[in-house]
Amino acid sequence: MLNMMVSRVVLFVMLMATSAAVAQTKSDVFVKEVPVTWLGLDFTSAKLIGDRERYGSVSDVLHLMEAWNQLILTEQDKFDIAKAIGRVKVVNVVEVTKEHNAELDVSGMFSDDEKDYLHIKMADVDEIIASYDFKDLSGIGLMFNVESFNKINVEGSIWVTFINLGTKEVLFTERMVAPPTGMGMRNYWAGCIYEILTKIRKKEFEMWRKKHYRP
Repeated sequence: MLNMMVSRVVLFVMLMATSAAVAQTKSDVFVKEVPVTWLGLDFTSAKLIGDRERYGSVSDVLHLMEAWNQLILTEQDKFDIAKAIGRVKVVNVVEVTKEHNAELDVSGMFSDDEKDYLHIKMADVDEIIASYDFKDLSGIGLMFNVESFNKINVEGSIWVTFINLGTKEVLFTERMVAPPTGMGMRNYWAGCIYEILTKIRKKEFEMWRKKHYRP
């Protein structure tokens, strides 16, 4: 009898855990009380168009990808992820993307072809997210999937992606573009990220909420 009771308790806990993992919905993205984990910048399918010489070696690009992620953490007052998405704060777990980016074939990112600027589709974002190991993370995660930094058109493109971390389901993703600003390779394209965050905070997030939120 005792063993049966224990088995039922274990089953109940497992069911509750499973339920929690799949409970996140698209509408939860727009509920300010629902916590969000900031996962950082992903470069899985990124294209770096033009400026090949200024990017330097493969190791230089790997360093840049890490530096862009780190800059958002060290200058949180400027790159305010939480404020952009209507939260008081977010949990930062950028090690997820840092580890993933470190394993990428950087040499395949370079391009001089303008058609590579907007080359990612929503289905591609799904594949990128499916390739990630979110370890024991749960709830909603936010990742910026860099599509391109295009010096030819002087514009960057990033997919803003909210994820159910327990199931790897993409709850919501939207392409956003903005020009770069600043001096030096790091700050130049970090300016693009800043401009996108500003757009989200000022207008886009509320527009997304009105379109997708269902109480």
